[in-house]
Amino acid sequence: MRKTVIFLLLSALLFPPSLIADDVMVTRHFTGLWDQPEHESQGINLQIIDQDSGDKVAVAYWYTYDDNMESAWFLAAGPVRGNRIEMVLYEGQGIGFLESDMEGNDRIVEVGSLEMEFSSCTEGTATFSTTLPSVGSGSFPVERFTDLFNTSCSGGISDDTPANVLGTEQRIGLSPARDGSLASGHADFEERPDRTEFSVEVEDMTDGNYRIIVGGVDRGGLVVTMGVGETEFRSPVEAGKVLLAFDPRGQTIEVHDDQGVVLTSDDSVIDGGGDNGGGSDIDFGTVEIEVDLSNTGVYTLASGDAKLEPRDDRTDFSVEIEDVPVGDYTLRVGGNVVGTITVVQLADGSVEGELEFRNPVEPGKVLLDFDPRGQQIDVLEGSTIILEVMFPEG
Repeated sequence: MRKTVIFLLLSALLFPPSLIADDVMVTRHFTGLWDQPEHESQGINLQIIDQDSGDKVAVAYWYTYDDNMESAWFLAAGPVRGNRIEMVLYEGQGIGFLESDMEGNDRIVEVGSLEMEFSSCTEGTATFSTTLPSVGSGSFPVERFTDLFNTSCSGGISDDTPANVLGTEQRIGLSPARDGSLASGHADFEERPDRTEFSVEVEDMTDGNYRIIVGGVDRGGLVVTMGVGETEFRSPVEAGKVLLAFDPRGQTIEVHDDQGVVLTSDDSVIDGGGDNGGGSDIDFGTVEIEVDLSNTGVYTLASGDAKLEPRDDRTDFSVEIEDVPVGDYTLRVGGNVVGTITVVQLADGSVEGELEFRNPVEPGKVLLDFDPRGQQIDVLEGSTIILEVMFPEG
């Protein structure tokens, strides 16, 4: 039996992903007993598990009755896709009570399919189709009957976050997809042990309603007013935000209007999770580099510097600016927006701001997932460059 389950989990990953956003996503917190409220003493024991490859899959034991009104059960297994699980259904035949384990799986027979689709953490629908005349095909609602001890299901991506995850913050720029467009934007991703947040923010765009497309899937709307707009996703969800029921990491992020793509992340993606540090395999070398930023003349006293510090266990990169008006300034490296420098007035009267990157990342800093060497560095107020430098290669 165990060999059969392993085989199913390795081979049943062929269903194409949905192109429609889901209300929730199936997470490990969906593990438990699911009751069939319309039927007597029947239900599904669902387990959400992983494989060595990192794929998330489900194993289900469907407890029901046979033609003789005696206890019977089926085994199902298959991949998790958003709010759906699409499983192959199997039945054991001719196996005796406490029969000794035998080589092979000849008596575990494929008899059809079982699909489960969930509208929330507590409700869903099971649909089955079999070759068994006594079972046939059909569907029935399911309701959560048990929860894992000391857990709370949100139906969002944070349900699957490891408890020991190291907090990460990442930002990637969104660039115009049409010639002559002045629109710009960025996508932010933040992961913490207690929450995960994702947002898409745009500026210098025509007022109107837009759609956010992540990995080819419509994930929600974005309203632009007076040239700017932002949509925030969060798991667990909170007021004013949208449930983050998808993983944007490793996906192309786009903003669409009625004619198609307006802004795109192109080849830039948010780094995938699972390494507890959001590190990358960029070789930053061993040479420390520090350069002053050149003043473009917008603010006479404006100054700043950029510094790269490779170490054996980490690499730090920072950009610091001073003597500019208090506010937010866009940092662009190699033509891509990588973050925002917030300038404040300190207790001693000085005015300055700094943005710090690190690889691997740590709380309070942004993941350094780019190599600044040989790249143009710009600090912008709106669309105006106030400080700039070509960062040396070594």
